[in-house]
Amino acid sequence: MDSKHPNLRLGTIALLLGGLLGCQQDNSEPPPGNTLYLNGKIHTQDGQRSQAEAMVVQGGKFTYVGSREGAEALKNGATQVVDLQGRMVLPGLHDNHIHLLGTVALDMCDLDGQSVNLDQLAAKIGECLPRYAPAPGEWLVVNQWSPYDGNTPTATHATLLAALDAAAPNNPVMLAGVDGHAGGYNSQALAQAQDEEGNVVGFNATTLAPGGVFEAFIPYVDLATGVVRDAARSAIAVPDTGVLSAEGEQAAAQYDKILPAISTLMASRGITGVQDACANDFIRGRLLKMQDQDLLHMRVTAATCFNQDDYSGKLDIDGHLAKANQVRDAFAGNPLIKADAVKIFLDGVLEGDPFTSPPFLPNAGMLENYQHPHLALDPASGEVSITADSEDAGSNGIVNYKEADLTRYVTALDGAGFGIHMHSIGDRSTRVALDALEAARASNGNSGIPHTLAHLQVVHPDDQQRLGELGLYLTFTYAWTTPQLAYDMLVSPFIQPTKAGQSLSEAIYDPMGYLHDALYPVERSRQAGAVLVAGSDAPVDSRDPRPFENMAAGIVQAAGSGDDFRASQRTSLAEMLAAYTINGARAVRQGDITGSIEAGKSADFIVLDRDLFALVKAGTPELIADTQVKQTVFMGETVYPRP
Repeated sequence: MDSKHPNLRLGTIALLLGGLLGCQQDNSEPPPGNTLYLNGKIHTQDGQRSQAEAMVVQGGKFTYVGSREGAEALKNGATQVVDLQGRMVLPGLHDNHIHLLGTVALDMCDLDGQSVNLDQLAAKIGECLPRYAPAPGEWLVVNQWSPYDGNTPTATHATLLAALDAAAPNNPVMLAGVDGHAGGYNSQALAQAQDEEGNVVGFNATTLAPGGVFEAFIPYVDLATGVVRDAARSAIAVPDTGVLSAEGEQAAAQYDKILPAISTLMASRGITGVQDACANDFIRGRLLKMQDQDLLHMRVTAATCFNQDDYSGKLDIDGHLAKANQVRDAFAGNPLIKADAVKIFLDGVLEGDPFTSPPFLPNAGMLENYQHPHLALDPASGEVSITADSEDAGSNGIVNYKEADLTRYVTALDGAGFGIHMHSIGDRSTRVALDALEAARASNGNSGIPHTLAHLQVVHPDDQQRLGELGLYLTFTYAWTTPQLAYDMLVSPFIQPTKAGQSLSEAIYDPMGYLHDALYPVERSRQAGAVLVAGSDAPVDSRDPRPFENMAAGIVQAAGSGDDFRASQRTSLAEMLAAYTINGARAVRQGDITGSIEAGKSADFIVLDRDLFALVKAGTPELIADTQVKQTVFMGETVYPRP
């Protein structure tokens, strides 16, 4: 070799050394100008879940992963050396169910998901009206309202509707729920509901009666409280700037202001890959804006979402396919954004209000009818008692699609090469989803396309095995899987029978009850063969995707759950890390690009302030929740902290 080419000669020597040392290395000759990362605890998430102490990055990719000696052999005159100081290193994290634009607050009236009583809610509206809706008749939209936490009656306001009417007697008001399913409306807003011809007829006892124009919406509208859910919300034309309904130049200008903050938030949490779980043209436009402004430091799968399906049996499969194909083709050459997935909303939610009369039922699709609970809340002590035996409520919720239609839809999407991402909360919804996916596979064969079910709050034990047999990817929000009494009493009494005089804790956490084996079946489904991934569902519950809080919740007994009610469903830290890294990448068909630290893959990685495995070994895994990201690198460039 000619000595006039020292870099070429050094590259050849390095290749030989790498082979002798048994290290992982790209076969192509690396260009000059690399970065050596030494002295780290690098958890590669490769097929062997191996650990390395050094890695080399060139041209935005890993070119070497292995020993310090092997990495140092690749030094040249332009090499930069970074001492990792023994810190833990992971591949960049993947959030496979997030609503990206909702993770940072807009300049609007906003409750930020906080629990408030009705006096506090009325006061907030009084503060917001002069700024955001100063003239009579102007709409006030309040973002990030928590439908299921707070809203407690006071001596002044007995119901949510009464509080809204008193606070804004001259303005229509809409509370946009953090869950994306529920909204709270005052009387002026309810009166503006329109029929299919655009006539303003309002939500009232006549239009919502059997045979009325809004008969189909009866399960979704509570006139006593002003709470409206899911499809029924579309009847009220609100100038809403919510993520799923935003459109127009004014909304674009609002969202464009927060794009830098979204970019910083994701990078600070170590997230380098996401699936936006319900993308429309407006959202895709903002993603392109981020990319144009060099703010998109992550790969995005923008799942096309048809959230305007009317839940009445009408399904335009051909129209959906045409739109999904158009969008997929438009992003086919984009290096950071792709649109080869479709989101399907199968049902609603499992949270109800057990304190209304009659109780406002959940609407997620269940195999058995909901229970009609009888709970009483003592305002003075805050104690809840069961005053009478529950009885059959006569409703098992709603699955948003006819089974035959869903089967045709899923089969068509799978046959067209789309990944399918389904919102499924209730056990009946999941069974219907599994039936449709099995039919699609029988019709199309197994193409290997990863399909995902998200949330999976209640899954019948028989169907947990089917999740594994189909090799499905399961997106859990792990912070939701641990017992939380204040939340669980909004769910469990509707599903399991309760008895007068029974303690609330005994009723909710009955070890012989259905929910013991059916609620959030994380580990049992994994053992059956399903693949765990992770999704924050931000901004639902929290705008912050908080990946490390979710990790801790998935492997640690929740504080206050003395009976360890769901311990059998928690998984290991190793499995949790796989869910957030390589499994997440594979779920969106990018496992050959990212998700692990291996030669030839994109240099997407994060450096942590603590060793997560050491915390587990020390018996303090709860401290994982406090983990801070020291550095996030995407495609070889440090994106957090900003250089």
